Amino acid sequence: MMQETSVRPALSRAALAIPAVTALALIAFSGGYGYHRDELYFIVAGQHPAWGYPDQPSFTPMIAALMDFLVPDSMMALRLPAALAAALTVLFVTLTARELGGTHRAQTLAALATALSGMVLIPGHMLHTTTFDITFTAAVIWLLVKVIRGGNPKLLLAAGAILGVALHNKYLIGAVVASLLLALLLTGPRTLFRTPWLWAGAAIAVLIWLPNLLWQYENGWPQLEMAKILSEGNTDRGGPALFLAMQALAIGPLLTPLWLAGLVRLLRTPQFRFLGAAFLILTIALLAAGGSPLYLFGGYPALLAAGGLAVDGWLTRAKGNARTTVATTAGVLSAVFILPLALPLVPESQLHRIPVIQMNGLSAEQFGWPELTNTVTKVYDTLPPAQRGTTVIITENFGEAAALHRYGRTRGLPTVHSGYRGYAAWERPPATARNAILIQPAKSPEPPAWAKKACTNLRYEAEIRNDLNIKNREQGGKIWLCENVTRSWDDLWPEISHMN
Repeated sequence: MMQETSVRPALSRAALAIPAVTALALIAFSGGYGYHRDELYFIVAGQHPAWGYPDQPSFTPMIAALMDFLVPDSMMALRLPAALAAALTVLFVTLTARELGGTHRAQTLAALATALSGMVLIPGHMLHTTTFDITFTAAVIWLLVKVIRGGNPKLLLAAGAILGVALHNKYLIGAVVASLLLALLLTGPRTLFRTPWLWAGAAIAVLIWLPNLLWQYENGWPQLEMAKILSEGNTDRGGPALFLAMQALAIGPLLTPLWLAGLVRLLRTPQFRFLGAAFLILTIALLAAGGSPLYLFGGYPALLAAGGLAVDGWLTRAKGNARTTVATTAGVLSAVFILPLALPLVPESQLHRIPVIQMNGLSAEQFGWPELTNTVTKVYDTLPPAQRGTTVIITENFGEAAALHRYGRTRGLPTVHSGYRGYAAWERPPATARNAILIQPAKSPEPPAWAKKACTNLRYEAEIRNDLNIKNREQGGKIWLCENVTRSWDDLWPEISHMN
């Protein structure tokens, strides 16, 4: 282990206040707009406990189901863990800036930049796997930096435990840790590999992760198929140029100079060069694999921490107040840019004028679920009473299914089923169901192939619209009625089931 060569700076009280403010802001606006489709799916998935699902591990679904159990149908309660996780991300970046040698001002700058980044605010507004993934990653980086700087190497046991839990949330952190280890091997300090605590920490991580690994093995490694689908989907999103350009938008355009300065500072600092190298390795790996631009979020905690030190040094070398004015203006404009995109600050009536939806596509998927339920209810209520008793609902995707599960419980709707990802394994329509209301999104509004072959009668019933006319996956979709299926649901289910 490396010996500590300098006194660790005191922790900034001002910087510590920023995570608390971040949490309070996210909690205050957590009830705005509506449920995201993934949040609704996580609730239902968590109500079917398992060590894994075809499209993700189980941590976030379990958190979602727990919060919905404690405070049913409350978006504020559901999103509380996300707000706290976002605040912890800011805290871990602040602590990392301190470990890197940051003064009070450097720590405060790192905390402010992180709190005003899209990396924290956008996933922090909703319960999502990304929200926790960034927090776990920031915690592991902080502990690693602390050990490298001369801290107790037994902290690597804690880092291993965090990694093990994090792998129950999202596998992406595995790529971040692999990048860090490869960077350490290439740039040093390689003494880390000689401590038994590193390998003990790795063993703890694998042991904690083992139940999910066994689930993947027993179910034919569905995550491999999922990864292939995601990679193929990302190849049509502009390639490397758009991937790199999206980094400025995702973190915040005016924060780009800060994290770039942090990257340069890390690469120029022998003791922490591995952090900058790990970011470059992760970037290259994601470009090669066709990963989403958002997958690089795990590389930014170290850069934002070091960026605080870089900007602090830049301000210290200044004569006069010009640089302070520039930095303050950049911070204010960053807030003006990111806050309306990340939080529901824009009134719903103004969303057609202000391009929030266009710049943050996640927002679009928070609208239209009550209207979908109303439309399906009208279709169901027009059926003769005898036919209603033999009718189920089958949706094309999990967002539609989970939304009807959430909003249809008090409307007298029949059971909802879907062949999409996790839903396919939970419950098939009963043998007594001979009819089905089919929900088709805008991308594939026509009846599915299985329905065209298996339904004696198949007719169009209604179009899916939301009151705000927001273009999302459901807007412009269609609802069909399938009558008198000619095959059993067990026979049809392999054709109905799909991952893509």
